Amino acid sequence: MEASIILVGTELLNGMTVDTNSVYMAEELNKYGLEIVYKSTVRDNIEEIREAIEFAKKRTKLVILSGGLGPTMDDLTKEAVAGYLGLDLVVDPEEYRELERKFEERGIKLLPNNKKEVEKPVGAVSFKNDVGMAPAIYIDGIAAFPGVPRELYNMFPKFLEYYVKEEGIDDEMVIRDLLVWGIPESHLDDTLKDIFVEEDIHYEFLVKDYGIIVRLQSRNGMAHKIEGAAQEIYRRIGKNIFGEGHERLETRVTEELIRKDYTISLAESCTGGAVAAKLIDVPGVSQVLTEGIVCYSNEAKVERLGVSQATLDRYGAVSEETAREMLAGLTTDVGIATTGIAGPGGGSLEKPVGTVYIGIKVRDEVYIKRYNFKGSRERVRKLTVMNALFKLLKILDTRGNI
Repeated sequence: MEASIILVGTELLNGMTVDTNSVYMAEELNKYGLEIVYKSTVRDNIEEIREAIEFAKKRTKLVILSGGLGPTMDDLTKEAVAGYLGLDLVVDPEEYRELERKFEERGIKLLPNNKKEVEKPVGAVSFKNDVGMAPAIYIDGIAAFPGVPRELYNMFPKFLEYYVKEEGIDDEMVIRDLLVWGIPESHLDDTLKDIFVEEDIHYEFLVKDYGIIVRLQSRNGMAHKIEGAAQEIYRRIGKNIFGEGHERLETRVTEELIRKDYTISLAESCTGGAVAAKLIDVPGVSQVLTEGIVCYSNEAKVERLGVSQATLDRYGAVSEETAREMLAGLTTDVGIATTGIAGPGGGSLEKPVGTVYIGIKVRDEVYIKRYNFKGSRERVRKLTVMNALFKLLKILDTRGNI
């Protein structure tokens, strides 16, 4: 079944807000074989919203709107839906009492315009908003949700459960995401393209900042074919697959450190604490992470890590020798050191912008590698973080082979 998404909000068009809602909705709809074939963004203008609904309804059975369900004069989505369907807006007394309760709990005065948040077209089904005020609604193939992401995330699963039951969609999709790092997308395609010939499986590559997702998707009855394709992919590029589904490099690294009962510390120069930031996002990392030292200046490298001034004078801060001595200044089982030139200035013919040394130690074994990253300062730093975590994971997995 095909569906459309309409994003409502002038702020989405003038650059004040970045859309993440459509990405989330598309991912959730895919699980039931509901394909987004059309997406549009419109201003907070009732006529433009109504026209967008009319356009989308001519093309898809399901139309989903996000945004414009609040109490202000520019929140016009429900008015546009009602106008398109030729229906009046009404207020359910029970939903209004729920709105009153929420305002009372928060100690906020309920104003007359807040009543707008629980208006809906006659006959519309509502979905309770557990984290905000305005419920989502559904009527005649049109669903509308608030634009606030946490509110959408709260109600969208409730809507999907209702919708698939109403439409008799009982063959949920099987999706398997293999997470890859260290292979360019074009090389990945060339390596795997002869596998992607099974008609019952939909294949795609999704490039994310944490790697490339190789997605295999099919109906429940075809799960065995997905398994066969996945096994062949592992056989060919298994060394570059770091996880599946919602796993991330920082999560896998933390799990391996906990499993091996290793402690870890960090000496970061060019990444400025970004490796530490990734790791501390993982619940339970406090079991293994002891400290992260941001040793940006040469003085800090000497005073905090014991790097030799003679090494800095002879080889420079961005060098294998300095990375090695930075690691030596860490006393935990595992250590990561990063030193490089992120740019935009500071490069030379011998060490251009993007030159980075990543050092990793696991007990008494030390691994240091030079990289030549391309791109902006932000990209160089991100690539340094991700490559450091990926290499550490590979070392922990094989205990020695990088």
